[in-house]
Parts: sequence; C-alpha cells; structure tokens
Amino acid sequence: MFNDMMRAEIWLQDRLETQQGIEDLAQRLGYSASQVRRNFKRCFGVSPSTYRDRLRVEQAAILLSYTQLNIHSVAYRCGYRNHSAFSRAFLRYFGTSPREFRKDERHRLEKLRNGPTREYPFRIGHDTPQQAVVTRLYHHRVGKRNSIEDLAKHVTLEALPKKLRKGRTIAIIHGNDLNSDFARADLGIQVDADIADELATPLPFRTLSLPACRYASVMSDDLDELRPIIDFLLAKALPERGERISGLPPRLIWQKSREGKTRHPSRFEFRLPLCDPG
Repeated sequence: MFNDMMRAEIWLQDRLETQQGIEDLAQRLGYSASQVRRNFKRCFGVSPSTYRDRLRVEQAAILLSYTQLNIHSVAYRCGYRNHSAFSRAFLRYFGTSPREFRKDERHRLEKLRNGPTREYPFRIGHDTPQQAVVTRLYHHRVGKRNSIEDLAKHVTLEALPKKLRKGRTIAIIHGNDLNSDFARADLGIQVDADIADELATPLPFRTLSLPACRYASVMSDDLDELRPIIDFLLAKALPERGERISGLPPRLIWQKSREGKTRHPSRFEFRLPLCDPG
C-alpha cells in the first residue's frame, strides 16, 4: 500500500499547476476515490487535497522568496486560479499573507547581505538533460556523520541492478526548508538514458528525467553546511552576479574518483538551479 501512496504523493507534486482532482489520481492508481483518501491519510496523516495545498504553498514560498514573479503569477504557477483561495491557503499554512512573507524573507536576506555571512567558492555551470533512478525519501536527517554508504544503505540502492549503481549518487531536494532535514527528497543514481531504458527499475524506484538547467555550484564535505551555503548564494553571491533562481529543486551530487569509487564519503556538490540569462 505504501508504494502506491508514495506514487500518489509524487503524482500530486508533479501536477501542482493543474486542476486534476482525486478522481484522476484514483483512476491512475486503480483505486476508488474513497480508497485513495483513506489510504493516503493513513500514510501521510492528512487527506490528498490538504497535502496538495501544503505542497502548493511550499512551492509558492520559494517563488515568493527568491524570484521576481508577482504574487498573481506565483499563485497561478502553483495551481491557484483564485487569488483569494491562494491567500487563505498561504495564511493557514504560514500564518501570514504572501505579501508579508515575501517582505520578511527579503528583509532576512538583506540582513545577511550586510552581515558577516560566510563565503564559499562557487561557480556557474550548465547541466544537459539527465536521467536518474531514484526513490522518494521522507523526513530523513543527514549530516556530517552520514557517509554516502550510509545513505545508500538507507534507501537500499543495492536493490538496483549493478549496471545502474555505477553512476553518481544524487539527491533532489523538495520543499521550502532547504537544509539537512529533508522533508522530501528523491535519492538515487544518475544514469545514462540508454542504460535506464534497457534495464527494469525495481520498486520503489522510478526513472526521473532531469531537465537541462544552469546552476550555481558549491562543493562541500559537510551536509550541515547546506543552510549557510544557500544563504550565501541567495543573499550575496547570486545578487552580485545578477542571477536569479528558477524555482526548480536543488540537487546534491556525491563525487567519485576516476576509478568510480567515492573519493570522500561525504564529499558532495550542491547545485541550485538558475534562470536562463535574459
């Protein structure tokens, strides 16, 4: 049952902009709508509609905080066709209006910009379209003591065919709380498209297409540094370069040596997707 409800949760996330309802989800899963509501609440503690509202306002919080989209555009991009409904849902979840939330976050970034924020070497890069074989991970904290082997064991990467496990380990972070306490993350292995197509992907894994994107990149060996890294990029590094984030989920990519072995158990690259120039 949980694998089906995980598929349901991912389906909701992937369709925030649409008006597809629970009946569409139930038809895709082969359940009745009442079964989906009952089983989903058993797994996630809330109804699918409440959970979708949470996903929508979390995405809205990112767009309000770090992009130049106006509030109406943010609401529309997150699936709200009625501005009042968006404002009510946002207030219910965050305890403040979208306008005040944006004002407070910009004030926080301004204080960081003018304060003694730690700086990190970073670069601007570009990813071609990629594929990854991933599984969804919920409410998992990772930190400096967690080696890549620990993470691999946690998500049973050993269940993947050996040919798939040769790629680099990747995590795609979802949600507005971008630190080492992941509410939701897709964790797995980057793979070549031809390999992903020729091999069966066992449950609970799925093949995920990652779009081409520009990104700001920082290398680190301490996952507890994610929050200061993100603050540095958002408050100082990117504004100074005239860069804006796109709102796509950030990625963590663990590094390997030329021989295919992990060079440092915790060494990773953090990539924050950016808008295209112009």
